[in-house]
Amino acid sequence: MGYDRAETTRRIFDAAVTEFAAAGIAGARIDRIATAARSNKALIYSYFGSKEQLFAAVLESRLTGLSEAVTVDPHRVAEYIGDLFDFMTANTEVLRLVQHETCHYLPGTEPHRADREAHYDEKVEAVRSAQHAGNVDPALDARFVVLSLIGLVSWFVAAPQITRMVIGAEIDDAIRARYREHLVLMARRMVQPD
Repeated sequence: MGYDRAETTRRIFDAAVTEFAAAGIAGARIDRIATAARSNKALIYSYFGSKEQLFAAVLESRLTGLSEAVTVDPHRVAEYIGDLFDFMTANTEVLRLVQHETCHYLPGTEPHRADREAHYDEKVEAVRSAQHAGNVDPALDARFVVLSLIGLVSWFVAAPQITRMVIGAEIDDAIRARYREHLVLMARRMVQPD
C-alpha cells in the first residue's frame, strides 16, 4: 500500500484540532500532534511551514465546514440561529479555536481575514434581502442582526459552566433541544417587522 497524502493530512488536521482546541496556539506542541497523527514533526513542518500556519489551515478548514453547513436563508432568518446552534453544539472545537485565535492575534491580523469578512458579508446581504422582502424589521441594522444571532449561540457553547449555573442542571439532549427552540422563538420575535 502506497503513501496517502490526503489521509496523512486528515490525521494531522484531526490531531491539530484536538491539540489547538485544548492548548491554544502558544501551548500546542507539534510533537504531540505528530504522535497523535501517527506522523512526524518534519513532515508537518514540510506540509504547513510553522505551527501558526498549521493553526490557520485548521481554523480555515473548520470555518469553511461551518459556512458550508449553515447559511442564512432570507425566508428563514430566525431559523439560522437553530441551524447554527446545531452545528456549534456538535462541533464545540470550532468556537474554542476561535477563542484561541482571539487570544493570539492582534485585531486585524487574523488568518484569512478577507475571505472571512466576505463570508460574513454574504450573511449580512441575506438579512438585507429578508428586510427588502418584509421578513425582517428594516429598522434593524443587518450587521447587528447577524452578530446578535451568532452571539446568542456562542455563549452557550463557550461557557457551559455558566449555562449549568443559570439553568441549574447538567446540559443534556433535552436541555439543548429546549434551548434551541427558545433561541429560534426569540430570534423570530427579535427580527420580525412591527
